[in-house]
Amino acid sequence: MSEHWLLLDIGNTHTVAGIFRAEGGPVAEMRFRTDPHCTADEYRMLLRQLFQDPLGRSVWDVVDRVILSTVVPALERVVAQACGDLSCLFVNAGLARDFELDLPHPEQLGADRLCNVAGALQRAAAPLLIVDAGTATTFCLVDPVRGYIGGAIVPGLETSWRALQGRAAKLFAVELIRPDNAVGNTTETQIQSGVLQGYEALIEGMADRLLRDAGFAQATLVATGGCSRLIRLSERFRLEPDLTLLGLFRYGQLNDK
Repeated sequence: MSEHWLLLDIGNTHTVAGIFRAEGGPVAEMRFRTDPHCTADEYRMLLRQLFQDPLGRSVWDVVDRVILSTVVPALERVVAQACGDLSCLFVNAGLARDFELDLPHPEQLGADRLCNVAGALQRAAAPLLIVDAGTATTFCLVDPVRGYIGGAIVPGLETSWRALQGRAAKLFAVELIRPDNAVGNTTETQIQSGVLQGYEALIEGMADRLLRDAGFAQATLVATGGCSRLIRLSERFRLEPDLTLLGLFRYGQLNDK
C-alpha cells in the first residue's frame, strides 16, 4: 500500500488541509476556519470528520506522516498532540530545501512563505515573484539562481475591508462582488470598486515596484491565497491555488524519514 501524507497549512484565518500520496499526487483537500482555541481532541475529531472516505476509514487510518506550516504558534503543540504517534514535520528555515535564503535573519521568515517558494519552484523556473493574498498579502522574490531575496507584506483584502467597516460608521456592509467598471455610481458599487479593483491595482503596482527595485528584467508571476478568488489579476499572473500544499509536499520529500 502506498504511503500517504497529511499536509496542513494553518493560516491566521483559514487552514488548508490535503492528503497526498508520498510518490506524488493529491488525494483530497479541505479548507476550514482556523480556531486558535481548538483542543487536540477537537482537532483530531475535526480532521477525522472532514476526511472520512467511502470505506469508512478516517484520515488517521490512512496517513503515515504529517507535514505542516503554521503562523499560529499556539496550535503547534495542539496539532502535534492531535497527530498522536504519527511523525510530524514542522516547516522552518532550518530544514533541507532546494533554494537559498539570502536574508540577514532567515529564521524570521514565515513557514507559509517558505512553502510558497518551494511550491512555486515546482511549477516554474526562477526568477519568480510570488503573491499570496490571505489575511496578509505577501510578496516573495526569488532571484535567477533560486535565492529568496526578500519581498513585502501588506494588510490583506478582507483585513482592510473589515478595518474600513469598523472605522467608517456610515459605510454599510456590502457583498464583496467585483464590479467590471471601476467607476461606481452608488455607494455600494463605489465600495466594491475601491476594495476589489483597488486591491488589484495594489498588487499589480507593488509587483512592478518590487521587480524594478530587484533589477529583474523579467520574472514569472505566481498568485495564490484565499482572497485570490475574489479579484482578477492581469494575465501575466499564473494562478496556483494549491501552491502552499505543493510546497509542504516538497519539504516532505526533501526531509524524508
